[in-house]
Amino acid sequence: MQSEVSSLEAVYLIWLSGAGCNGGCTMAMLGASEPGIEDLILGNVPDAPRVMLVHPELAMENGDAFRASLERAAAGQLSPYVLVLEGAIANERLAGSGSFSRLGTSQDGRPITTADWVDRLAPQAEAVIAMGSCASWGGMMAADGSPIGARGLEDYLGRDYRSRGGLPIINVPGCAPTGEGFIETLTYVFLHLAQLVPLDLDEERRPRWLYGHETYPLPPRVEYPPAVGFDLSNRPAIKCPVPVTGWLRGFGGCARVGGSCIGCTERDFVDQYMSLARPDPAF
Repeated sequence: MQSEVSSLEAVYLIWLSGAGCNGGCTMAMLGASEPGIEDLILGNVPDAPRVMLVHPELAMENGDAFRASLERAAAGQLSPYVLVLEGAIANERLAGSGSFSRLGTSQDGRPITTADWVDRLAPQAEAVIAMGSCASWGGMMAADGSPIGARGLEDYLGRDYRSRGGLPIINVPGCAPTGEGFIETLTYVFLHLAQLVPLDLDEERRPRWLYGHETYPLPPRVEYPPAVGFDLSNRPAIKCPVPVTGWLRGFGGCARVGGSCIGCTERDFVDQYMSLARPDPAF
């Protein structure tokens, strides 16, 4: 089925927030430039539709007025749209009489959880993007011993999920990923849905062109590339664009400024790789 995006000039970008750091991925997205989200909203990106952003923190509306936009989308009255999730999906059955993450309440007073909104919005989305490691595979929220049973979007919806545009869930992992990487991915999604370009994803369904660079989990104060004499033999390679592309306009980013690389673009990075980011006495 041909996507509606190819025949329309505007697309809604519906953003949901789950369990996470409460806005780190949003802040990364807002920091993107050349192009930034403003360029998409203003329709300044060639061949890409104009974006109408529906975001819980950035919307002018609040309360019932904001929820009405989500209700309209779920009812098929706000179309076409791309769905973005920031943060993990918690297992609400573990919340007892409460809830871990919610956005609004139903008419009978029941909290509407992030999982509820995903259930209602994902089936009609032209594409679904997991923004950040928490949304991609649970991230920090899914570490061993987590009391909330957090999962990533693909684990929640299933590996076989396909959007209305025929796409699997697109993972843009990182804690947080670069905003420029997200905007670039979103633009490619639009162009792909308009049948203008292919969308090349790797085995983890990350944009291959962004996550093709190999690096290593590193302790703080180790230069990138690793200093001469630093033993990499026991360190697994991970795929991350930041050591090569930087954080913003080629500058900054984790190990490039003396910080730790915790392997955050990979699955289960908290349990697998964070121990490798401990300070090394030799440096």
